[in-house]
Amino acid sequence: MLSTRRQVTLLLALVCALYYNALGNGFHYDDFHSIVHNPHIRQASNFPAFFSDPSLFSVDPHQAMYRPLLLLTYGVNYMLGGLDPAGYHFINGLLHAANAILLLFLARELGVGNCSAFAAALLFAAHPLNSEVVHYASSRSEALMAFFFIAACWAYARHGVSRSWGWYGVAVSCGAMAMLSKSVAVVLMVVLPLCDWLAGRDPLRRWVRYLPFVGLGLLYIFFTRQFLGKALGVPVRAIDVQFYTQIKAAVYYLYIGVVPVNLNVEHQFFPSYTLYEPVVFLPVICLCSLAWVLWHSQWRPPVFATAWAMIVLVPTFAIPLIVLVNEHRLYLAMVGWCLLLAWFFRWLIGRRHRLALSGLAMYTMLLAILTLQRGQVWSDELTLWNDAAAKAPAMLRPHLRRADALEKKGQLPDAEKAYLRALALRPQHAATRNNLGVLYKKQHRLPEAEHQFRALLAVSPDIIQARLNLADLLLRQGQWRQAEVELLRALDFADTGGLAQKKLALIALQFAGDAERARVYGEQALALAEDAAIWTTQGVALRALGQVAQAEAAYRRALFLEPESIDTWFNLGNLYRDLQQPDKALQAYGNVAKIGGESPLAARAKQQIKALNTTSQ
Repeated sequence: MLSTRRQVTLLLALVCALYYNALGNGFHYDDFHSIVHNPHIRQASNFPAFFSDPSLFSVDPHQAMYRPLLLLTYGVNYMLGGLDPAGYHFINGLLHAANAILLLFLARELGVGNCSAFAAALLFAAHPLNSEVVHYASSRSEALMAFFFIAACWAYARHGVSRSWGWYGVAVSCGAMAMLSKSVAVVLMVVLPLCDWLAGRDPLRRWVRYLPFVGLGLLYIFFTRQFLGKALGVPVRAIDVQFYTQIKAAVYYLYIGVVPVNLNVEHQFFPSYTLYEPVVFLPVICLCSLAWVLWHSQWRPPVFATAWAMIVLVPTFAIPLIVLVNEHRLYLAMVGWCLLLAWFFRWLIGRRHRLALSGLAMYTMLLAILTLQRGQVWSDELTLWNDAAAKAPAMLRPHLRRADALEKKGQLPDAEKAYLRALALRPQHAATRNNLGVLYKKQHRLPEAEHQFRALLAVSPDIIQARLNLADLLLRQGQWRQAEVELLRALDFADTGGLAQKKLALIALQFAGDAERARVYGEQALALAEDAAIWTTQGVALRALGQVAQAEAAYRRALFLEPESIDTWFNLGNLYRDLQQPDKALQAYGNVAKIGGESPLAARAKQQIKALNTTSQ
């Protein structure tokens, strides 16, 4: 048998070989709101606030989650490499390799056996069900949580053998960090007695040692309820529907665990509403039979492995999530599943089946090939959602995401077809209809764009983004009064983060000729979100009101935020021209001519420069 050092080296080499292509892949769906567009991870001064403010998880406050340790790793990634996706995928791959190695050590510590432990670690490293955790940056929550979770179990097992309280302290610390990475780690309090049972220790006699973990779990649940009460208190579907659906999902997970083909970021899977549906009732019989066989077999390793997998999936039975089944959700459960597969092959080898060892090697190689293929699918948004739409044609999200990806690549006719396909599946889906309207607006198909926005608002009048898009469309057509009405309606429904006030200030200034009202709206917008364009509008309004010094300060603030704004430089040049400060005016107009290239505003700036030079002569 290979030495420990060689086993660790082989696991590292395997992960590197299977996931080297992740370094060339891009960001994907949730990555954009939590990493790419999230300003909070870009300043180290925000790092302490990650532990007290869940809204920092995303650029969108509605996406708030309490995962401070995860955010901290994003922040460190940004400090080291900015928004280069390779750095984020590298850390994810490193965590996956570390988890495979930790599984090796944990299995040994629990008495599974050196051969079975190494086989389980190999299967875990190579299994394609785990590939999403590396290729999808936002799935780091799973890998990070699993790292501390497995480390806590290993340290606790070491404490059980050595009686060292130092190892116990490591276990408690790792348990806390696992919960700060993702909430599912609260099940650690149930898994630790299972580890004692497998190692031959009586869990009932060790109940005192579980109390700190129970306390951590209860504290976590209490404080996250305070932070995110609606996430835990307002489920997206009824609890009984979630339970029936996840019973069906458990058998589905077993299947793709053994035969991981046709893996997908969005599986074609639908809710179940009663226990008496065949697709629910038969899985219940299957799971109960499996549990009965394992329990009465008195084979502790397979019972432990199965129980581990089921325990870590319990939260998905109790807490309804938007996505019914998800591959990265299985990451920690795969520890148990790979232990079960390793035990099965070890059992075959022990019964002198000559082909068992070859079968294990061939199965691991097959898993590795499938993992490499999944890496190609994750190369960018379009390849990912093309694959998803082909494998799950009846699911809305793949078509919507595919349409968004096509639109970003400029393939507008294909994007329109994908949006229409998504609408055929769910005619009143807000994001689909809104995005289709934006597509039509980009193609200058303004009546069709307006139809989409109005059709959506007729059913869901509180969709703020659609109302803002409609207002912008009306403003482009010169219908500023109707645009103003839509913007005021948007403010009646919700806070727009200053977007509505920004447009209202522009309307007041350019169309209504009311500089004072423009100034008031500008102040309201700036109180919610600082923006260079708002400061420029504010400067024009202040200048019209005769507040010249304040107008200059507003322009300067806009240029601080956006130094290459030719509109701001041109307005500042006009201000200096009227104040009879030709040198400053020439400098401002010169910046417009330099930055603006062949734009009309650059041409106007050159005319002003010529006029000022003529006057000075």
